[in-house]
Amino acid sequence: MNQNYYTILEVNPSATAAEIKAAYKRLARQYHPDKHQGNQLFEEKFKIVNEAYQVLSDERKRALYDLRLRYMVLQLQAMQQAQYQAPIVTREPASYAERHYRNIPKREFQRKDIKIIIGIFIGIIIASLLVKLLMDHITGMSNYRAALQYTKTEQWSLAHSLLTKTIYFKPNFVDAYSRRARIEMNVYQNYPAAISDFNEAIKRTKQPSADLFYDKGRCYEKLRRDTLAETQMTKALQANQVFTPAYFERGMIRATLLNTYPQAIQDFDSFLKFPGTNAKMRNEALLYRGYCYYLLGKPDKSIPDYEQALTMDSQSGRLLYLLGKAYYDLDRKDEACTNFLKAYKRGYGSAAYDLYQYCKINVD
Repeated sequence: MNQNYYTILEVNPSATAAEIKAAYKRLARQYHPDKHQGNQLFEEKFKIVNEAYQVLSDERKRALYDLRLRYMVLQLQAMQQAQYQAPIVTREPASYAERHYRNIPKREFQRKDIKIIIGIFIGIIIASLLVKLLMDHITGMSNYRAALQYTKTEQWSLAHSLLTKTIYFKPNFVDAYSRRARIEMNVYQNYPAAISDFNEAIKRTKQPSADLFYDKGRCYEKLRRDTLAETQMTKALQANQVFTPAYFERGMIRATLLNTYPQAIQDFDSFLKFPGTNAKMRNEALLYRGYCYYLLGKPDKSIPDYEQALTMDSQSGRLLYLLGKAYYDLDRKDEACTNFLKAYKRGYGSAAYDLYQYCKINVD
């Protein structure tokens, strides 16, 4: 994400409330429309600066924005590191012995030259069609195998072009659609084109795999079509009830985009029940489940999740800060202040305000 509220105000993500306020005043004076005779460009810049300040100056809004910002960065990193390891199942063209030719049944008819000519003509047409189908298959598979080789060496433009040719010769070849879709999604970031290819792959499969719906949902996320993204994750789970990435992703959509916190908690519960899931994703699931509990007014339930996440990431200033907020809401001030101070020492600048406001500790 090149542009966010911190870059708009020209401050670091760890900036204190005072630094944010000072930056806002400076930029507000710089872009105020009254100084530029009502210039539309400066008026728009002033509105953007004001919008950023309204979020970052509010403690709760800023915490939620930080979580969303972090989620978007993590998702972008995951997409950039995507690997294509799907098993390749291809078949060489049929041997001569396997080819089947139907014998034309003998029929009683008058031997007239016109009928013989018609029969020969039809035979030529059928033979031509069979040859075309065979050649299309051979050409399509040749292009497909070459595309796989270019994919391995990350020559995406050549791979994409050859997959397009494969689809031309074999329009029902599902794997060609899905592979081209993932290049559109992860390399070119052309999400509408990727969705179109995923739709073609799903339409041509009797029982579409969960990962087709999952990746289609990720494309909708990038297009900010959150409800459609949630629907695709649900379809992925209908296709495969143990497809754990869909539980995690749907939980993140509900927690950070749709704000349906009870449903998000259910998804994180389901994800965390499966052993052997990705450690980083488990840590994120614990953090966001705890934060959902906190937003629902249940800080006592958020504390165990934060503490368990800290066992895997003990240096996380954000986790310590959120733990402190939960303790403070439970009137456990000493524990809250201890965690605020730890969070600040680990570089989480927002904790400075809480230390001063609730603990009377000035760290500036």
